[in-house]
Amino acid sequence: MHEVLTKSQIELAGSEAGGVFSIVVAYEDTVTRDQAIILCDHLVGQLWEDFEFEASWLRFDYLADPCISADATFSAAGADMVIFSAHAGRELPQTAKSWIDSWVVKRNNRDGVLVSMIGGDSTKEVSPTHLYLRAVAKHARMDYLSNVTEVSETISGSIGAVHRDENVIPATDRFLQQGSPPSHWGINE
Repeated sequence: MHEVLTKSQIELAGSEAGGVFSIVVAYEDTVTRDQAIILCDHLVGQLWEDFEFEASWLRFDYLADPCISADATFSAAGADMVIFSAHAGRELPQTAKSWIDSWVVKRNNRDGVLVSMIGGDSTKEVSPTHLYLRAVAKHARMDYLSNVTEVSETISGSIGAVHRDENVIPATDRFLQQGSPPSHWGINE
């Protein structure tokens, strides 16, 4: 079933029309960051008239810094969407897993979406990282979206097929279609 994230689904995820939709992006390197930029630009392209977007960008290796990790914990605990972008065939670093543990317990059943972009749009197999992030989403009571068909039902997106796990709380019923404004995200290399 092909769907698009709408204003009503964003409102269910915690943002109201005219409000701020907060996104935290954790990425491995420049390549995976660029994949996440495409996704975020796509989201803004669909909803920029109705929502203000606030994004925090965090490279995995920055999590070793206690100050950065603490700020990122605060951001992720209150985010409407948390995106993980990493290469296939690698586990998330232990610092990333520790950071995840720190914000999951602080979400207090707040609706949201966890997006797993592991291996780019050509990934066809479920990896241990997919399973781990799916379990994180379930524990945090967040919707889970992934680029792997075996994890869930297909949803169309500009970066390839994005899939939804129907076993996780359905705060978001639709996600992304074509269209992308110029990139404007403030990101560190």
